[in-house]
Amino acid sequence: MIIDAFLVPTAIDENTYFSNSVVIMIDVLRASTTIVTALSNNAREIIITDTTEKAVKLYNTIDKQNAILAGERNGMKPDGFGAGNSPTEFTKEKVESKIVILTTTNGTQIFTRAKESPCRIVASFVNLSAVCEYVLNRVKNDPAVHSIILFAAGNKGRISYEDTLAAGAFVRHFHNELNCKLTDAAHLAKSIYEMYKGNITDFIRTTEHAKLLESLGFDSDIQIASTIDLYPIIPYIEGNSIKMLKATEVKNG
Repeated sequence: MIIDAFLVPTAIDENTYFSNSVVIMIDVLRASTTIVTALSNNAREIIITDTTEKAVKLYNTIDKQNAILAGERNGMKPDGFGAGNSPTEFTKEKVESKIVILTTTNGTQIFTRAKESPCRIVASFVNLSAVCEYVLNRVKNDPAVHSIILFAAGNKGRISYEDTLAAGAFVRHFHNELNCKLTDAAHLAKSIYEMYKGNITDFIRTTEHAKLLESLGFDSDIQIASTIDLYPIIPYIEGNSIKMLKATEVKNG
C-alpha cells in the first residue's frame, strides 16, 4: 500500500494514475468544509461546476424551489447567487432536501479530477475520523486498491498550508494503521501536521487564505473548518455530483 499526496493540483496522466486508488479530496477553506456541512444538514446532493457561468446555466434548468445556487470567487459570493461558500449559510432550514449547485475558486476545480478512481471522497478536519474509518475498511477489503491519495486544492495553483496540514492528518492516521510506504509529498504533509497538531486552529489563522477570509468577515468559518470530527459523514463523488454515503454503504466500504 502506498500513501501519496498531491499538495497542488498537478497535471498528470489521469487515465491511469488514479485507477487503483482511493482519492481523498481536500479544500479546508472552505469547499470541503461547506460540502460536509450541507450534506450533514440533509442537502439532497451537491453539484459542482468549475465556472460561475456553468453554475448559473445549470441552476436555470432546475426548479428553483428545490435548488440553491452557491459559490464564491476570491472569497465573496457572486452577484445573483443565493449563498456563498461559508458553512454557516448551509443550515438545515436552508438546504434540507435541496440540490446545491456549487462553484468555488479552488475546491470545485479539483473535485472533477481523478475520475478514473473507483472511490473519490471529499474530506476536511470536520469529518476526519469518519473518512479514515471508511477508507481503512475499504482498502483492507478491496485487493484492487493499491494506494490512498490525498489531493489538496491548494490556493490558485499554489500550495496552501491548511490543506497540507489536513492531508498530513490523514497520512499520519493511515501510516499508523497500515503497512504502507509514504511518498515524499505524503511524508512532508505528515511532518507538517505533527509539528502543528497541538494547535490547529491558531496555526490555520496564520495562513494566507485564512487571513483573507478574516479580512472579509468570515472568522467563524476558520473556527468551524479547523474543528476535528464536527460532522461524522462521508461525501462521495460520482461524476459532478456529491452525495452522502448511506449507513449500509459506509459499513460495507
